[in-house]
Amino acid sequence: MFKCKQCQGTEFQLVLQANVQGQVTVSANAFNEVVVTVGEREFIADLMFMNQFAVCKECGGIKCWAYFFREPVSAV
Repeated sequence: MFKCKQCQGTEFQLVLQANVQGQVTVSANAFNEVVVTVGEREFIADLMFMNQFAVCKECGGIKCWAYFFREPVSAV
């Protein structure tokens, strides 16, 4: 997941080009990673993608994202 560095919000809206073909959906997988689906293709959003295409819904911030892990990560 990602958190806004300005307001600590985690809600965002994607700003994509109007000519993107296919329906765009955003969800989270079992590891709390942001999964973006465009048409039949899906990918896991990384920090570079978020800073290029995501706007914070709470403060309107852009290029303000940091990784945020809801649950502790443990090594096996």
